[in-house]
Amino acid sequence: MNLITTLEVNKIIEYNKNPHLNLLVEKHIAEQHFDWLKFEVFGNYLHGKGTLLIGSKKYSVEIFYSPSHYKKTKRFDKIFIKDERIIYNDDIHVYGDLSLCLFHPIIDKPLFNIIPLYKIIPRISEWCVHFEEYIKYGVWLGKEIKH
Repeated sequence: MNLITTLEVNKIIEYNKNPHLNLLVEKHIAEQHFDWLKFEVFGNYLHGKGTLLIGSKKYSVEIFYSPSHYKKTKRFDKIFIKDERIIYNDDIHVYGDLSLCLFHPIIDKPLFNIIPLYKIIPRISEWCVHFEEYIKYGVWLGKEIKH
């Protein structure tokens, strides 16, 4: 294992030593910056819900953020938009569970592997805009790394 990999693993281990406290910090920062979301911490999970308004369109957003997701997905977040038009399709950047693909879990990862929630949330708006463009034009017009 190289030094960076060792530091990343240690950071995840440290985060997991007191996930409740770390999630409370994530909650506090996210609520300060995004008043359209309301969060609660349940054990090792941060859960948020809200309605995002872009133009005249409303998007019902649900967020699950937890270090428990990391081992399986290499990311802490699972973010969903409730919309019957969203069906599994690599072209619209969703995973099999229909959670949004907002960043590449390897290429976009920062040092120590943890992307804070407040840095992920703005990408939801971008995803929504690109999704509407996809519905209209049949092609994803945002920056992407093909799956």
